[in-house]
Amino acid sequence: MTGRRGPRDERGSLAVEMAIIIPSILLIFALIFVYGRAASVNGNLESATRDAARAATLARSYDEARDRVDAVLAEGMSRAPASCRDSLTWASEPDSFGPGDFEAGKPITVQATCTYSLGDIGLPGAPGNLRPESAFTSMLDPYRGVD
Repeated sequence: MTGRRGPRDERGSLAVEMAIIIPSILLIFALIFVYGRAASVNGNLESATRDAARAATLARSYDEARDRVDAVLAEGMSRAPASCRDSLTWASEPDSFGPGDFEAGKPITVQATCTYSLGDIGLPGAPGNLRPESAFTSMLDPYRGVD
């Protein structure tokens, strides 16, 4: 009776396989969630920055343009995480959006950034904070009157 074996006992093999597979699947889903959140916040920031620069070009004065940028950025980032909305800052590229540079035909560049946390996801090894940045340039209409 050499070379002949009896039936193999495979009890417990499914538990071992699931102990290996399930954590991997959960990790993949968590990474998809992290990348999805990052893409969503980055998309919101890009869109809000673009809309803010365009809104600034519709203003007749520098102060009105700053107010429009603040309002449009706040509205555009309303669906972003609270930590991003609280840390949202914007500036203009040097020499592109100042009281002396608010003239018809000149470009206006709005740069926005915020910081948001990934700590609430609970993914081990995930970066703690992300800081996306966005910039958009729009031209003031050369035939538009400004104050």
